[in-house]
Amino acid sequence: MRAKIAGLILGLCAAALVAGAGFAAWRALRPSAAPAIVHAFIGASAITLPSGYFRPSSIGGGRLEKLELAAFFPDFTAAGDLADVNSMTNLDERFQKLVFVTITEADSSLDPADRPVKLYARFLDPEEWTHPGGLIARAFLPGSPFEGEELYFVAPEGREFAARCGKPDEARKTPNSCIEDFRIEELNIELRFSANLLSEWEKLMAGAKGLIESARR
Repeated sequence: MRAKIAGLILGLCAAALVAGAGFAAWRALRPSAAPAIVHAFIGASAITLPSGYFRPSSIGGGRLEKLELAAFFPDFTAAGDLADVNSMTNLDERFQKLVFVTITEADSSLDPADRPVKLYARFLDPEEWTHPGGLIARAFLPGSPFEGEELYFVAPEGREFAARCGKPDEARKTPNSCIEDFRIEELNIELRFSANLLSEWEKLMAGAKGLIESARR
């Protein structure tokens, strides 16, 4: 009798294992759900991207005055929906590779490429130094509108790249972040990123422009 019961239990266990393996295989073979696609409009421009790129303020899509996205450097994969964040996430490491992208409609204001010469130059300290990545750096003068920041740019005029970066504040332990602005046709784009990415500015610009161009198709 005991032998029959033991045999029955072993049979049930084997059946359960087979069923479990079959379910696991079905899950592995089943195609994963495609991410939702969001359509947003900035002026006359249409932007279409998977929902994971959109920050909470822009997730609804539609017609917006300002579109806010987030991506990870260097591959510019989606980072706007915080899907990767959990109790084990190292937020400092996440920040180091995070790029915030803000898109607005271009207007009659000064082209961002002209700002280093036509806006920033008169507020910069004459002293300069070099930075990895081939950049030139100059601090903004005390009392200027950009006091407490530094400008990192490609010589001679910063048209190719010019980022304003806050000076590190060890007392407050605030992240040292930068802002780079550029224009693509009828759109103004602002990138906000960790100063640690300055030396990778060429990859940063190529990735951001590639993301936006692909989203406009």
